[in-house]
Formats: sequence, C-alpha cells, structure tokens
Amino acid sequence: MSTRPTHNYLIVAAVILFIGILALFLTLQPGGGPVGSGPISYDEAQQLLRLKNEGIAYLENERYAESDPLLERLTEELPGDVIGFQNLTICRLLQLTPEKLVDHQSGKQLADQAQATVAQLIKIAPESSASYVLSARIQLALGNESKAEEALQQALEKSPESAAIWFELSQLQKQNVKPEQQALANASLKRAWELQPDNLFLAIDYLQVAAVEKSEQTKAVFEQVKQLAAPLAESVKDHTRLDLNEVIKASLQAITDGKWNLVTRNARVLRNVLIAEDLVKSDRRRVEQNPLEFVIPDFPPAFYAAVEWPAQEKPLSVKFAEARAIEFNEEVSADIRDLKIADFDLDGQPDLILLTAERVQVFQQEKDGRWSVMTSAAAEGDFREIHAVDLDGDVQQLAPSPAGEKKEEPQTIAAISPVRDADLDLVLAGKAGIRILENQVDDKQGTRKLVHRPQADSLDALSDVLTVNFSDLDHDGDLDLVASTGKGVSLWSNRGNLSFQDISANSQLPPADLAATSIVRVDWDRDVDLDLILCSRTTRQAGYLENLRHGRFRWRTFSKVESENGSTANQFEECVLTDYDRNGSWDLVGVQRQALMLAGTRLLGTGEVQVDSVRQIQATKLADIQGTLLQAGDLNNDGVLDVLASGGNGLQVLLGTAEHRTEQTAYVTDEAITSANPIQLFRVADLNQDGSLDVITVEAEKVMFLQNQGNDNHWIDVSLRAEQVKGEVKSASGRVNHYGVGSLVELRSGAIYQPQIVAGQSTHFGLGKQTVAEAIRVLWTNGIPVNIINAKTDQRIYEKQTLMGSCPYLYIWDGEQFTFYTDLLWAAPIGLQFGKGIVAPSRDWEFLKIDGDRLQEKEGYYELRITEELWEAGYFDLVELTAVDHPAEVEIFSNEKVGPPDLAAFKIHAARETQTPVGAVNHRGRDVLPEIREVDDVYAKTFDEKYRQGLAEVHTLELDLNTAAVKQAKTPRIKLFLTGWLYPTDTGINLALDENPALPSPRPPSLAVPDKNGGWKTIQPFMGFPGGKTKTIVVDLADQFLTDDYRVRIETNMEFYWDQIFFTVDESPAEFMTHLCPLETADLQHRGFSTPIIHPGNGPERYDYQNLSQQIQWPPMQGGFTRYGDVKPLVEKADNRLVILGAGDEMRLRFRVPADPPRPGWKRDFILHNVGWDKDANLHTILGQAVEPLPFREMRSYPYPTEEYPEGPVLQSDREQYHTRRQDSAAFWKHLSRP
Repeated sequence: MSTRPTHNYLIVAAVILFIGILALFLTLQPGGGPVGSGPISYDEAQQLLRLKNEGIAYLENERYAESDPLLERLTEELPGDVIGFQNLTICRLLQLTPEKLVDHQSGKQLADQAQATVAQLIKIAPESSASYVLSARIQLALGNESKAEEALQQALEKSPESAAIWFELSQLQKQNVKPEQQALANASLKRAWELQPDNLFLAIDYLQVAAVEKSEQTKAVFEQVKQLAAPLAESVKDHTRLDLNEVIKASLQAITDGKWNLVTRNARVLRNVLIAEDLVKSDRRRVEQNPLEFVIPDFPPAFYAAVEWPAQEKPLSVKFAEARAIEFNEEVSADIRDLKIADFDLDGQPDLILLTAERVQVFQQEKDGRWSVMTSAAAEGDFREIHAVDLDGDVQQLAPSPAGEKKEEPQTIAAISPVRDADLDLVLAGKAGIRILENQVDDKQGTRKLVHRPQADSLDALSDVLTVNFSDLDHDGDLDLVASTGKGVSLWSNRGNLSFQDISANSQLPPADLAATSIVRVDWDRDVDLDLILCSRTTRQAGYLENLRHGRFRWRTFSKVESENGSTANQFEECVLTDYDRNGSWDLVGVQRQALMLAGTRLLGTGEVQVDSVRQIQATKLADIQGTLLQAGDLNNDGVLDVLASGGNGLQVLLGTAEHRTEQTAYVTDEAITSANPIQLFRVADLNQDGSLDVITVEAEKVMFLQNQGNDNHWIDVSLRAEQVKGEVKSASGRVNHYGVGSLVELRSGAIYQPQIVAGQSTHFGLGKQTVAEAIRVLWTNGIPVNIINAKTDQRIYEKQTLMGSCPYLYIWDGEQFTFYTDLLWAAPIGLQFGKGIVAPSRDWEFLKIDGDRLQEKEGYYELRITEELWEAGYFDLVELTAVDHPAEVEIFSNEKVGPPDLAAFKIHAARETQTPVGAVNHRGRDVLPEIREVDDVYAKTFDEKYRQGLAEVHTLELDLNTAAVKQAKTPRIKLFLTGWLYPTDTGINLALDENPALPSPRPPSLAVPDKNGGWKTIQPFMGFPGGKTKTIVVDLADQFLTDDYRVRIETNMEFYWDQIFFTVDESPAEFMTHLCPLETADLQHRGFSTPIIHPGNGPERYDYQNLSQQIQWPPMQGGFTRYGDVKPLVEKADNRLVILGAGDEMRLRFRVPADPPRPGWKRDFILHNVGWDKDANLHTILGQAVEPLPFREMRSYPYPTEEYPEGPVLQSDREQYHTRRQDSAAFWKHLSRP
C-alpha cells in the first residue's frame, strides 16, 4: 500500500488527493460505492478496510465460512470494484469440495453462488485472464469439463504467454481418453514447456510425452533435464545409487540407436527419481497456481488518496542520553573496521569485540565502567568484517563465581542451567580472505586466547571477500559459512572441527558478478529450511537462495511487483526483515538508491510466498557509509520493530506503529540521532542490560555509547540453548547449533505479534503495556517447535531445545483407562540416513508382546489406540492382535529386536526359571547389578561421557553368568533376555558425525565372550538391540562360548539404558495356544497430543493419554493423509493398502475377545503384529517432508528409483477415496498471527 502523505509534502499530497479522488470515481460504478464522486470518510474507510482485511485473512487461513460473508459484504459496498468479486470468487471456489457438493441442497446452493459470483467478476474484469481461470476451476469442480476447457481457452486469449494456463489446460485435456484430446493435451504441455524452459517439473513431464512420440525434441529435453537437475545429481546418487548423468547419457545414445523402449523407460525412471525432490516441487508450484495467487490484497492507491484520514497518533518517542565516548584502559588500535557486541567470556555480560586495521581486541567492562582488554590477536591481513559465532559446539561447564562474590543469575523459565554454554569463535573477512580464530579458555588461569585455525585446503583459497554469514545450510546441527566475493558466492559446510568443505557444486548459485554485500538468513518461504537473501550495494541486485535441503540451493528472484517509481525488491541493495502487516509472511525494509523501501508479501502455502507490494516509506536520503545501512529492533519496546538507518552525520529513527489506515505497521520518523562527525558504523544492543536497546557507534576513531533512556513499556529477552536434558544430566544435543541461530521466534501478546530470526545469544522483544508474554513459539532450525506460555516480562528467559522422538505410540485399555505402552514401527524407518550415501535398512514387520496383566477386556473387546504425535508420517498396512495362552508359571517373550529378518525372526520364547547374573559391571568397573536385577523402572546407564544425543563414549556391560545352574550343566544352552531402551541419534546428527573426523559414528552393540588366551573375542558383531521405548530382546547364546567361563561383554557407543537383564539355562519349549482376535472396527480420527511424562532418572518419556493438548505442534507435511473415518479395510491384510497417519491422528482399534478363555492355571498375553513403515520429517530424511512416494512391501529400497509403485485399481481407488486429507499449512504458520 502507498504510504500516507506527510505534512512535509502538502502540495504533492494535494495533487495526489485530487487525482486519487478522480481515479476512484472513474473505477466505481456510478452511485455504486459508498462515496459517489466525493471523498471517503474515515469511518467508511475503516469499515471497508475491516471487510477487506478480515475477509482476506480468514480466506488465507482456510476459514472460508468466516471469510465469505465479509467478502460478500465488500461486493455490496463496492459493486463495481474487482477486489471484492475476485476474492469472493476464490473463497467460493475453495468451498466446492466433494464432501460439500455431495449434499444435494447445500451443494447446489454453493454451486449457484460460485457461478453467479464468477459471472459478475467476468463482467467487471473481462480482460483479466484470472477471471476465466477461476471460472474454469469452478466449472471443473462442478464436473463441467467442456465449460472448463472453454474458459481456459478464453484465459489464453488474454494471456497467451502464460505457461501456467497452458499447463492447466493440458491437465484438463488429459482427463479425456479420446486420442484427439490426448494429442491436444500433449500439444498444450509442449507449449507450457516452451514458455518456461527453466522449469524442471515441466521438463520431466514433457519428456514422457516426447519419448513416447519419438519426438525430435527428445534429445534437447534430456539435455535440459541434465542441466536443470545438476544440483540434485550427487544427492540422488547418494540416496538411490542412481547416476542421473549416466542415465541421461545412455538415453541420448539410445535415441541415436533408435532404441525408443529404453528411452521411454529411462524417461520414466528420471521422473520417478526427481518428482518428489524439493526443486521439482518448487517448479511445479510455478505452474500449478494456488488459488490464493489470484487474491487481490489491497485497494488501489486512489482509494487511500480519497480517504479523510485523521491526524495520526505518533508512537512513543525514543530518548537517548547524550553520546559519550567509551573509555578504554588500553589504547585501541587505529582504523576501526568493525564492531560486535557479544558475551565472549560467558559471564553473562556483553563484551566489545573490535576489528582494527592491525588487531582484533576483545574488551570487558570493569566495575569502574571502563573497558579492559580480555584478549587480542594480530589481524594479519586486510579485513573489514568480524563475526562472533560458535563454530565448534564446545559446550562447557562454566566456572562458578569467585568466593564471596554473589553473581546474580538470570531468571529462567525452562529447566536449563545457565552454567553450561558454548563460547564464541571469531571470523574475519575482507580482501585478505577469511581468517578463523578459535576462542580457547585456560581453565586453571581463567584466561582466554585467540588461536588461528588455518584452512589450508578450503577457506584460505578465498580472497577479496565482500561479506560472509553463518547458517545451518545442511541442517546438520552446526553453523556453516556463506561467502561472497567478487567472483561469486560459495557455500561451505562446517565439518564440526573448525574446518570447512566446499559444497557449492551442489547448488545453482547467483550470477558470478552479483557481488553480494549483505546476506540475511531466514526461512523466506516458510517451508522450515533456511534460505538466504542476498543484496548488493555494488550492482543494486537482490534475490534469494532457495534451500532445496541436503545442502543444495537454487537462485531465485523475487516476484517482480513494482512500486510507483518502477522499483522492485530485486533492486534492493540491503534489507532487514519485518512483518509489517502481521500476516505471518516476511516483509523487507530495503535500501534502493538511498531511499527506504518496503516490500510486502503474502504466504500462499508451504513454500509459496509472493511479493505483492513495493513502496517507498521514507524520502530522506541515506548516507553512504562503509558498513551496514540498516538495523532493526524494538527501540521503544512497544511491540513493533523499528528501523535505524544511517543518514549523513547521524541516524534516522523510523518507529513502527499501528497505522490508522489498515491497522498495520507503518514507519514514522522520530527525532534523529545527530553527530558532529560522520558515523563510520553503528550497532544496536542492550549494552547496559537494562531492557532497552542502546546504540553504539564508531565515529572519528572513537566508540560512542548512546544510552536508551527507556520508558514504562515492558520487554523480554529470549535466549535459546540446544541442550538435551535427561534426568539431571545436561549435554549438547547435536541437533541444532547451540544458540539456535537461524531459529524463528514468534511472540503474541494481546494485539502484539512479532516474529524474529535468532541472530545471536539473545533475542529482544518489546511488549508495550502487556504484563506477560502470552505465547512465544520457537521453531528451531531443525523444524522442531516449542511453546512458552505466559512468560513474565522484564527478564531474560532461557529455553532448552525440545527433543523429537520417533515412531507412533501404542496405548492400551488397562481396565480403567488408556495408558501408554510402547512405540511402534521402530525397525521400519524409510528415508533415514546413517551417513552420506548410507540409507538405513527397513524391515516392515514387527511382533511386540503386550502383557496380559495390562491389556484388559472392555465390553467383549480389546481396545488399542495407535497415535501419531510427532513430526512424521506413519503407514500401517496390517494391525493384527493374537492372544497367547500359556501356563501361569511361564513368561513368554517375542523378539522385539531391531535387526535384519534372520536376526529378529519372530518366535515365542518361554522362560520358566530365570537366572540373574552373578555380576554386572561397566567398563570402569562400576557395579550396575542392582539396577538390572528387577523390572523396577530404575535403568542402568553404563557410560559417563556423552558427545551428542544418542552418541556416547565406547562403553561396555560385562555380565557374569556363572551361576550354579550354569556350572552344573554339561553344555549349557543359554538365552539372554535384555529389557531396555534406546535414545537414538537422528539422520541429521548421523550426517554431521559422518563428516566430522573428530567424532565416531554410532556403533550398534556387539557381543564378546572370553577366549582361551584370557582375552575377549567378538562372536556377534551385531547383536541387535531394542528400538525406541522399553522393549525386550532375546540373544541365543547356545554354542557361542569358547571356554567354560560364561561371561559376556556387550560393547557399543550408542545411548542405551537397561532396566532388567536375566537369562535361562536349558529351557525346554513351553506349551501355549494362540487365538487370533478378529478386528471388529478401525476408525481414524484427529485426537491431539498427549502430555509427556518426564522420567526423573534414566528411563524413557511416557505419555498421559488423559491429559490432551489440541494446540498445533508440528510443521505441516505435504501430500495426502488418510481421511478420517472407517479404515478397517486398509489394515485387515498386508496388501499395500495403507492407513497414513499424520501428527495429531489416532487410529482406534477394537478386537473381539476369543470365545475360549484361558485354561485353569493359565494366563493370557498378546502379540501385536504390525506391518508398516514410519517416515520422520527430519530435514535430512530422504523425501522426509512429504507423504509420497508411498512405500510398498515389495520395494527393495526407499526411495525406489527403478521400481514401479503397484498402481492397481484398488490402490488407485484408495488414493482417490481414502488418501485425500491435507495438513493445514495456514494453521501452523499463522497460528500466532491469524485473526
């Protein structure tokens, strides 16, 4: 929207007002608007703006029933204006779902309303192709294919160069099986491809047609696919073992040789491999236009010029104390190049980090207010930037305060200790390249030093560096590096040991001459991964690197929406993030030719963002200084981000405020910060820790402090720490960089909504008059959200990382209520990576024992609940319950082991006379026998040092089985029963460990026995292990011992905890009877999320089924989940018919109780047999952000590049009738910002 005219430009404002009123008069039907030919009153404008704003907000949040009457009222108020009718048409189109249309009466009413609305739209905007596209979609929803095709042909008459409309026409024509229609569909698809040759989705789609038709263009399309898919080639080879370049090379040769069957097969293989890749999905969205792309977001400028606006209330002014020079005890080196403020020595107080022409100096403040050098190092080169960032994840226990000195600890909300932290390393950048200085501490002396870490084989090759930034590019839990030089942009993966590897070859980077001078990390398109916005003050160009995951990026430009003077966001020379209209979509305040511009955006869906307005917000000329032109922060603590911009010998203060026109944030000029000398650079930080953001400048080789004198508004600082807390033990999780840099923090309190991207050790929010921060949501860089409710103001809070588990949960009816039992499908992960190019195997079946004392009958049925409560998709093909009756003195166990089919083969193991080991010690000789003697929920932990979540030191458990029964047996046949659980790494941690030479990869348990020489010999390199929550595995040791010393040693570096370990000797098979419990009903429904029950010791988390949260927990996954309702046909047999569960879903199962009760003296236990898979949405899981491609039992691997999904009529019907539910993207992304 255009900004409101200011009093400084009365003549301009008057002209605009006259022209605006005339324009508005001409655009409205005579007498149809609320004002006729006169001005619009403020009250009338407020009403129209409310109808428009709320109507669009509800529309974008998928609350169509609430949007419809508001937009209909807007059409009544403005019957000649396109905005009301086009947006109402979209709203009514989106209500034409099969579920609503099946109801004859209400469906007919919806259809009539939609057709009437679009007909009026076409009358008002007959030259707009959007009118006809929307008409076509309405006709198609109503089953009128011929009318839909006719409307699309009309749309093409208006926009013949639109690849999206040509593609939409091809998809419609393809539905008609007549040969002539198929030919038309192919021709339309070809035209779409010709119009958008850089679209990989169109290329692989058209490749199928070209190959079948033996077109002479086939070779060119293969070549195009090779070029466009180049960033994917390496990761596809790692994930699927398929070499894209070799397939294309063979295809080109096959064309030459006339082997068209091979050409067609390879074209199909390429599509199967690429279709689910994020790059292809992104390109697909370019031609599969979301209906929200047609939303008209605002009135024209003439509307605003015609409104009689009252005087605008100015926000609370910011008052700064007179600038004073910071006093140093030591001389500061000349020629200050850069300045950072951070807690370098982890004492809770900010330090000053200065880069000069000769040195790097770190200063700490003394009690007298002066600043003294803590440490320093020679710069040794021409550097212009300094960055303070934790590169090595060296989380350490901090020394306590000196005796007698009482140190005030910050108040905390979450259970995380502020005495553990990671120190900040320093990175210099400039003409001399990049120089890394490690922050090392001498624990004995309590001093710090900067140690140069050479990068001989990587970063040292760079020179003439314009800027750098740090972001978790590959989402493996550490901070990687982005460097811009005069020769282009390069991406460097942090190996975890202060060394870097160039990964630029995996991406489509911007043109080499871009010369980016600023880089902003942000999830720009709200699809969880971090993108990078690049701007250049040299070439006046901007755009963003779209994150395609797995360390791959693609250069994109912003939507080419122009301002009144023709400027676009693609010309921004620098920018800062904001959400000026509070719509849950990032906006940009940018610099363009020394003017400040505002680019507004809308989020259309996951991965879909559209710039919809660009306008100038200040006409004041900006200064041209050596460093950053813009800084953002809430200077007056009113809950709206303000902007500080350089301007001559001072700084402009632009205050954000709720503007009268739209109740959205605008910017008004506050009193400028003036200086007698040119300001070389400036920073915004709370230097004196009083809750108000101060300004620190460098001018005339002096560091100046401008103290913000504050006001009565409240504030809160949020500090993130990525720690795993287990019992009383805290350790680095390894899932996210320690300070959560790059994470999204959103705050909602009253009318205040403010999102920010974490950039350092703490993130500051103003709260105005709010006395609590009602809701704070942290979305960590690995996509895991955590909510903080009702945090008190005027304090600093620390929030630990919420850890994500894995696999669906099982609850059982215990006679009184449903209680948590265990987790499922642990042996069946799909897309999980153990390391680069190493995909975890998947076994699709499991047999789990359910204790008969816990599962009780309920009205003639056994009732189970299977829930999906985590960020994943669960696929169930079969759920089968079998009752096992056996003598009461016998315990039975299935083999609940993770491992290959031969190792984990199902068998019922009986145990009559259990033996407890004589001794149990770990590798340090610590006795753990008391913890493993009984099933008592007291778990033995056999390691002391832990490196990452799921990864510990190599540790052993030595069990002495030399009981009397063993010694009396001639050749004892021993079975070992181990009950325990595993806290696993995840795929992101696995990949980070794989590239870090300083740390080992996880090593599953192996089993050794004594040899004849007094040593140990490994007899089972892979013993198998219990997966996830507490389970029991069986290890058969018959004929495994090499001597008469019956000890075993289990060795691993994974995070296992053991509840009970026992064994049997020479047990004979027990008698038992099995009864299949027929499945009576299976119903899928939304349930929500059970409350975790945190184990106080070393046990696993459990969940309280009765204590439920309906609050949305996880980012949306793409694709079709199973619709709610009856799903019994899908889980009765293992036949690839699936129930697909998403976060918050529950499958309720009722099994009939067998007719025959257990014999006298017998008892009943159960075996639950599941067939299925689980896909974790971790950003490193292969294809982890989408439901598709669906798994099937015959697949040899996942993904399955050369195999075909069994698309029979039944499975095809299941996709159309069952797997039709989509997760609500708006519900998550706009959870705090929505109306």
